[in-house]
Amino acid sequence: MPSFEDFHQLRAKHALHYARAILGSDAAEDVCQEAWLKAWRAWGAADPAKLDSWLLAIVRNCCYERLRSNRPTAVLTADAAVPAASHEDVVIAALELAAAWVLLQKLSPALREALWLREIMDLSYAEIADVQQVPVGTVMSRLHAARRKAARLVAARQRR
Repeated sequence: MPSFEDFHQLRAKHALHYARAILGSDAAEDVCQEAWLKAWRAWGAADPAKLDSWLLAIVRNCCYERLRSNRPTAVLTADAAVPAASHEDVVIAALELAAAWVLLQKLSPALREALWLREIMDLSYAEIADVQQVPVGTVMSRLHAARRKAARLVAARQRR
């Protein structure tokens, strides 16, 4: 099992990006601080083979606690992703990312979260089920619904 400091160094950006996918930029940083504090307090209790899903579940729970508390949250912004290296790549990526963020904002938090975990974080269905604390079938349904809604939104945008 890695030390807490090593694990934090390896996973801090992933946790922040995940929180941003659920809440938006401003609230994500505060929530991640809460999540890391909870993780630190429970360090050693987690299964070393499942540290990533354990951490993401903590981040997710903190995000949903924030949503339930009706605290104001920021709008999801494009700064949740790392830009590409060349200037041309940065411009293209920024345009694609801006369109993707607009689309993601139109999905419910549960659908947006499932899609983010699968497509951006590259988690398996089983890992997503662990994080979201739902059966694998629910993950499959959420991903299907998220992809269908995203496809409809893209098609509607192209018709304009």
